[in-house]
Amino acid sequence: MAVPVTQSTAASALADARHRIAAAMLETRDEMPRRLGDVELRPHQRTAATRLASLVAAHGGAMLAEPVGVGKTYTALAVAARLGGRLLVVAPAALRGMWSAALARCGASATIVSHESLSRGARPATYPDVVIVDEAHRLRAQGTRRYAVLAELCRRSKLLLVTATPVQNRTADLAAQLALFLGRRAWQMTEEELAAYVVRDSAADVGVRPALVGPRLVVLDAHDDCLEQILALPPPIPARDEGLAAALTSYGLIHQWTSSRGALERALQRRRARALALTSALEAGRRPTRAELSAWTHADDALQLAFPEIVAEEALDGDAEVGELRASLEAHTSAVEGLLLHLRASPDPDIARANALRRIRAAHPGERIIAFCHYAETVNALRSKLARDAGVAALTAHGARVAGGRVTRDDVLKQFLARADGASIERAGERIDLLITTDLLSEGLNLQEASVVVHLDLPWNPARLDQRVGRALRLGSRHPTVTVYTFAPPADAERLLRVERRLREKLSVAQRTIGIAGRILPSPLAIPAGEHGMAEQASEIETALRGWLQAGAGGSWTREPIVAAVESELCGFLALVCDDDGARLLADVGAGIDARVASIRRAVAASDGQPGKVDEARAANVLQQLATWRAARAGETTIDFQAAASARSRRAALTRVAQALERAPRHQRSLLAPLADAARAVATAPLAEGAERILETLVRAELPDEAWLRSIATFGELNARERPAPDRHGGTARVVALVLFGPAGPPL
Repeated sequence: MAVPVTQSTAASALADARHRIAAAMLETRDEMPRRLGDVELRPHQRTAATRLASLVAAHGGAMLAEPVGVGKTYTALAVAARLGGRLLVVAPAALRGMWSAALARCGASATIVSHESLSRGARPATYPDVVIVDEAHRLRAQGTRRYAVLAELCRRSKLLLVTATPVQNRTADLAAQLALFLGRRAWQMTEEELAAYVVRDSAADVGVRPALVGPRLVVLDAHDDCLEQILALPPPIPARDEGLAAALTSYGLIHQWTSSRGALERALQRRRARALALTSALEAGRRPTRAELSAWTHADDALQLAFPEIVAEEALDGDAEVGELRASLEAHTSAVEGLLLHLRASPDPDIARANALRRIRAAHPGERIIAFCHYAETVNALRSKLARDAGVAALTAHGARVAGGRVTRDDVLKQFLARADGASIERAGERIDLLITTDLLSEGLNLQEASVVVHLDLPWNPARLDQRVGRALRLGSRHPTVTVYTFAPPADAERLLRVERRLREKLSVAQRTIGIAGRILPSPLAIPAGEHGMAEQASEIETALRGWLQAGAGGSWTREPIVAAVESELCGFLALVCDDDGARLLADVGAGIDARVASIRRAVAASDGQPGKVDEARAANVLQQLATWRAARAGETTIDFQAAASARSRRAALTRVAQALERAPRHQRSLLAPLADAARAVATAPLAEGAERILETLVRAELPDEAWLRSIATFGELNARERPAPDRHGGTARVVALVLFGPAGPPL
């Protein structure tokens, strides 16, 4: 006799289905402890650390890409503590002290090496078990020595990448970083597949960091009309080894113009000095290389005391070539001189920039302000315009200055550091409330005593905008809000460069894959509000599943699927499917069955409503659809096999294995077969980038067939990543739980 469906049984079935889904997706993740040494981890840090530890255990690595200022350092150290073993921290040299202090607070020990030392080829004496890479976006260029050294260091280590801005310009930035543990298969992955290895919670800082006000657009009340003269400059003559591309530098001049008059003038002065150096070399019948020209030219618009015949080794061919080059140099030098004269005779827009900073200070009395720019010349120009204003400091790579002269970098920064990080109460008359600086301060430092951030210009790299704001918008700040201002570039420059459009295009990639920490371009330049990044959506899914798990219920595990229904305006379903590869979620939100993060997120949200009555015919139809969908995809290749097909070294390995067996005498083939199987397994095994590079060398090694097969097999034993263990509810693919959602039916 059929059991009548009541509201109680419908609610029980729904609770059981939700719990079963949540348990299957979260059951292997042990919660992090609340304390790590002297540090009490916040809920979002413990959640992120739990997810990261699970990803690292399964795949050899993961990326923590939480927004700036929410405590990623302690989250990373919590993951390292869970993983155990020898720890290596790779961080910018400027952040060594911060990491040393954090390690001490957590009661942990680690070797710390800088990005800069890796670039010089330095490496620790022993291989680490766990590597944390801070500011990992600096490791997005595969061709650098820094990248190669790190790839070798972590080819067998567990890797945690930490950065708030992993996507600087394009998706390839993210692929390059994740390839350090995923290997070459990262380059074959879609944006969504890459985002699966990234942990970023869009709500991690809700109620923790200050609210973001702005960005507010600052339009200067000065007209700077030299655009046409910049465009009219004849191209400079490139050095012998530079090619024509070095002459196409108008974009650079215009970007400097948008930053400040001071930056533009210094750029023109450097061009004049370069032209004078080239002229001197040409008079001696020489054309220097770029390196020779650098040795010949002073930074301060002067020439070094050196003979051009010694500096430039290669002579020119004939008077005709010399005459042509000299004529071009004279035209360029004359135009540069003319533009410099024009600038000196016209109103200085840097005065308007300084006045705008004064107005911002007046609007925020008693608050500390950090004004960022791309060029040191902009810092110096504005410092000179504000020289009579009290409480102003300037900081560049060459040092710090206040009205009274030079001071140490630490003397300036201590007024902007969090009180817990060593900031002291300044004595009367020494307070600094406006710091003008370059982007050298835009990474790593906790300057949360500031509550106002000013973008004096728009950087080429849009990630800098987020990094600048992140110096003040931080976990535990005592300020309720952080206000952001952005100086608008001249309108004519926008017509030419389309700076804001380029920034929007680059930011849209970051927003789509990872997410960005709020609006960082001023209206009307801001990216329209839309879907969170895929990494953020994955975090939202997990948050919902944790709620289902904590709600309790859940009966014993059975072979039969649990089917439940929910009342929702959206019509579709959410299904949990388990097989040998583990548990995964599938959804249909109106466009057919798929496993995309956006679809799963919508289905999970729709499944969070009130229980409804299960339509048995619809349930049977959905189960049949799922069976058909799974059968159609049963023969698809795995991502590891795709990597084997795309990496030349792996294809070459498979080819050489086949050739080795073909060449072997028939009576030896049975002896070589196990070695051949092991070598084939290497070609489809998960390998980190460092191991991929070694495999490239091994594939080309000139060894006898048996010795080569043994070397490949041994290499695989040492370097192949372990595949994730099969799900304990695995076996033949089947639906374990199904939640149907749609408009309410007749009352139960």
